[in-house]
Amino acid sequence: MKIPSCLTDKERMKECLKTSLRNAWDKIRLAVILFLDKGLLQYAGALAFNTVLAIVPLVALFVAIARGFGYGSIVESAVQRILASQPDAASYIIQFANSYLTNARSSAIIGFGVLVMLYSVIGLINNIETVFNNIWSVKQSRGITRRVMSYLSMFFMVPVTIVVVSGINLAVNSFISQSDFFGFLAPLLQLLIKLIPVIVITVVFVIVFVHVPNTRVSVKHAIVPALLAAIFMELLQRAYVYGQVFLSSYNAIYGSLAALPLFMLWVQFSWYIVLFFAMLCHTSQHRDYYALSGTVDSISQNDRALLSAAVVGLICRGFGEGKDHYTATMLQKETGMPLRLVTETLDRLCEVKILEEKQQPDSSEPTYAPFEDIANITLAKLLTKLGDFGKTIDYNTMMNKMNPEVVERINLIRDTFLSGLSEVKISDLLTRDDKQS
Repeated sequence: MKIPSCLTDKERMKECLKTSLRNAWDKIRLAVILFLDKGLLQYAGALAFNTVLAIVPLVALFVAIARGFGYGSIVESAVQRILASQPDAASYIIQFANSYLTNARSSAIIGFGVLVMLYSVIGLINNIETVFNNIWSVKQSRGITRRVMSYLSMFFMVPVTIVVVSGINLAVNSFISQSDFFGFLAPLLQLLIKLIPVIVITVVFVIVFVHVPNTRVSVKHAIVPALLAAIFMELLQRAYVYGQVFLSSYNAIYGSLAALPLFMLWVQFSWYIVLFFAMLCHTSQHRDYYALSGTVDSISQNDRALLSAAVVGLICRGFGEGKDHYTATMLQKETGMPLRLVTETLDRLCEVKILEEKQQPDSSEPTYAPFEDIANITLAKLLTKLGDFGKTIDYNTMMNKMNPEVVERINLIRDTFLSGLSEVKISDLLTRDDKQS
C-alpha cells in the first residue's frame, strides 16, 4: 500500500496540518456566520418550547411501545440516564408519562387523548424537519407519504434502539465482571464502556444530520460534526451538574418548581448545539457553494445576465441533443462560476419561467430543463423576462416629470434592440468549444 507523501515528509506534514486547520477554521467560521444569519438562535428557542410541550407525550409513546415488548422499565431508565443532570425533571417526565398512559387507557375520550399526543409529537418532528431544511436551503419538504413512513419508523426504532443498547451495555459489563481474562484490562474496558453513550449519541446525530433534511447529505461530512455535537452534549451535562452549586440560590427561591425552567434552559442549549453542528455539517459539505460569498452580491447585472444566458444555452443545447438534464453542480463545472452564483441564477430562471426544476429519482440533486420548446427561447425573451421580473410600483408621478418624446424614443430604441435579439436563439449562443471546455 502506498503511503501518502504528507506522512513521510515532515515539511509536507506540517503543510498538510496547516491546510487542514485552515480549512477547519474556515468551515467553523462560516458555520457561525450562517448560524446567526439564518436566525437559528430563534429557531432553537422555538424548538425548545415545542420540545417541552411534546416531551411527555413523546416519552409516553416510547414507553407504550416498549411495554408492548415487555421492556418499558428500560426506556424509563434510559430517560433517567439522559437527564442524569436533572433527576427532578426526569422524575416528573416519567411520572407524567405514566399518568398520561393510565388516563388514556381508562378515559372515555381515549381517542381525543391519542390525537393530542400524536399532534404534539408530530408537530415537534415536523418543526425539526423544517429547521433542518432551512439550514440546507431546501425549499420542498417531504411528501405526506414519506413523512408518515419516517415518523412511524422513528416511533418504533427509538425504543427498540434503547432496549438493544441497554442490553449490550449490561451484557458487556456482566461478561467483564465474570471473566478473569479481562481482569488486567478492566480500567481500559471501563473507560470504553463509559464512551458507549458518546458513541451511541454520535451515531444518532449522524442519522439525524443525514436523514432529516430533504436532500442528499454525505455521511463522511456528518461524522465529525456529529462527534463534536455528542462531545458538547456530554460537556453540557457535566457543566450543568457542576453548575448546581451556583444555582442553589435559584433552587432556594423556586423550590421544586426550579426543575422546569432549568430543564427548559438545558433543552434550549441542547438545541443550540444540535443546530450549530447541523450547520457545520452543511458548511463542511458545501464549502465551495460559499466561494466568493463576500462578492457574489456585488456582481454586476450585465455579468448576471451573461451567466444566465450561458446557463440557459448549455441546458437548451444539451436538451436538444437528448442528453440528461443538467444539475447545478454540472453547470458549475461547465461555467467555472461559484456554485452559489450558479444556484441563485437557476432559481431566478425558474422563477421567470425560462427553466423548470425537476426531481429525478436517480439524482441526488434537482435537475433543470427548458420550461418551453427551446426553439421559442431567444435572447430577447430571456432578457425581457429577467428585466421585468419583480414587483411593479406606481411610477405615474415620476413619469409625469419626464419628457414624453424622449421616453417614446427610448422605448423605440429598446424595441428595436430586442427585435434584433429575438433572432438569436439561446441554444445557438455557445460554440462547441465553449461547451467542451
